[in-house]
Amino acid sequence: MLNSITETCVVSVPKDKVFKFLSNVENLPKWSTQFVKEISSVDGKYKAVTPIGEVFIRFEIDSKAGLIDIYAGPTEQHMTPAYLRIVPFSESSTGIMFTFFQWADTDNMTWQIFCEWIKIEVGNIKKHFS
Repeated sequence: MLNSITETCVVSVPKDKVFKFLSNVENLPKWSTQFVKEISSVDGKYKAVTPIGEVFIRFEIDSKAGLIDIYAGPTEQHMTPAYLRIVPFSESSTGIMFTFFQWADTDNMTWQIFCEWIKIEVGNIKKHFS
């Protein structure tokens, strides 16, 4: 059984503005301050400098559904996802859900660090839109 963690927040900003910001991989260092220290693009592929080393980053997005799946890993063949969901509540209110799972190759100590980081990252998103 996989462990999981989901952190949420609600911001007083339209969904489209929230989605546009969060779905831009180049904005990762602006809100994912614990995990992404620096991001670069080489041959159309993104790499991030993180506390656990350099990783490949890839986004799969569906703007209509409000889905941003963030894949990260040491190689393009070995990436694990995290899931951002952008939920419109009204014209000016949007919910954000960020979910991580503890994959088989994530040890418990690293998992505990990720659980702390996701709280900080969602707090950063909320601050960005405040």
